[in-house]
Amino acid sequence: MKFISLALCFLFLSCLSDKKNKHADISLEKPNILLIITDDQGYADYAAYGGANDVSTPAMDIIANSGVLFTNAYATSPICNASRAGIITGNYQQRWGTFYYGGNVFPETVKTIPELLKKEGYRTIKIGKTHYAEILDNNNIENPTKLREFPLNHGYDEFLGFCAHRHDYFKMKQSDDVIEEPYDDRMSQRGPLWVNNDRKDFDGYATNVFGDEAVKQIYREDERPFFMELAFNAVHHPIYQAPEEYLQKFGIEKFPEWDPKLESFKVYHERNCWMGEIDPDGRKRYLANLACLDDNIAKVLAALKQTEKWENTLIIFVSDNGGSQNTYANNGILKGHKYILTEGGIRTAFTMSWPKKLKSNQKFNTPVSHLDILPTILSAVGSKVQDSITTDGKNIFQVIEKQKQTIHENLVWDTGNEWAVRSGSWKLHVAKTDYIFRSIHLEKGTYLYNLLDDPGCKNNLADKNPVKVTELTKIHENWVKNL
Repeated sequence: MKFISLALCFLFLSCLSDKKNKHADISLEKPNILLIITDDQGYADYAAYGGANDVSTPAMDIIANSGVLFTNAYATSPICNASRAGIITGNYQQRWGTFYYGGNVFPETVKTIPELLKKEGYRTIKIGKTHYAEILDNNNIENPTKLREFPLNHGYDEFLGFCAHRHDYFKMKQSDDVIEEPYDDRMSQRGPLWVNNDRKDFDGYATNVFGDEAVKQIYREDERPFFMELAFNAVHHPIYQAPEEYLQKFGIEKFPEWDPKLESFKVYHERNCWMGEIDPDGRKRYLANLACLDDNIAKVLAALKQTEKWENTLIIFVSDNGGSQNTYANNGILKGHKYILTEGGIRTAFTMSWPKKLKSNQKFNTPVSHLDILPTILSAVGSKVQDSITTDGKNIFQVIEKQKQTIHENLVWDTGNEWAVRSGSWKLHVAKTDYIFRSIHLEKGTYLYNLLDDPGCKNNLADKNPVKVTELTKIHENWVKNL
């Protein structure tokens, strides 16, 4: 009996010890990381930013309201392939020769977020759009799965999505890949999606497919924390495509499909993807696309809460660049749009949520960059490697926890055709040549603005303040030398 009593006592004490250890593990538990990237979303197309009157984004608002919102957040480029390279590496993409479309892929020596997190014991998942340089799924790229830019070759364990600047939202089957003319093929991007190293057919609507996959990944039982990049192609063109329920919600008719018997896809694409002021329902089509995007984010947030992962998941939300004028995106008071280095081209939404660590309803005006995502994530997971790698980004927790007003002395942009510098509240923007292409209108010139007094960039102060122009020009010159 004594032996039994002692055994039961030992078992009881062991259970207490296990509980203590479990609590200790929880306190040291690394967070899940969810990086949500939207495509070409306008600065005013996010209600938490005091968005446009016609915008409703309740799920996005949950992320902002439960954590931190940055009002002066910047992409590293006004276009997606370059800006996404800056996001995933924490470095100016110009360091390996990517200034605008084209360019190069980050080399093996430049480590990515998923590569670094795998060393910290994370499972790494990529869902949605991948676009850095060479791979376009429909263009017969030889051995795309062997290239550095293919997700499984820069740190991801799993991939469901596409590799291209865009993809048709509905045409996701091999039978849809019917275009042969090279230009038509490059612009259409129809056909099956990648599932790891294979391409498979999918039914439905791409935004829903990506949202559903994210939910599945959250529900998956795995002892490891996850890093998931959920890179929706919404709200990139063709925004005229939306599921029937969203067409009905916004009172719009289904858009006519391309008929190869009537015209080339090039003609169809240029007429409908560079819409300008052509379509009277264009803004409604954009909002339908945006509503579906927000509903899918809602599904993801609900899955985090239902699996009790919400409290210890760091969510970072950004758009890859400013809103596109071609798709009726709204950048609010910001001047300009995607493709050019005006504020509307490079300033984006940037919100963070981590209920376990971050207080709700915080707003900061400190200038931050997409470059900061990588070092911020490394800080959140307590990575030791953060002290041994060099990045152009900064740890955003310095702003949140230490209330720092400045973490970047300067931010610099350069597309080859134009460049810009932000230093404090001053922004210098120099267009070396005119850039006139369809609805993109940028006149050659030197533009200086004080963003604190003039966030809409209405008053060019270059002629009145040549000293400041010289000062910021020198910053750009030194940045180029140090590349």
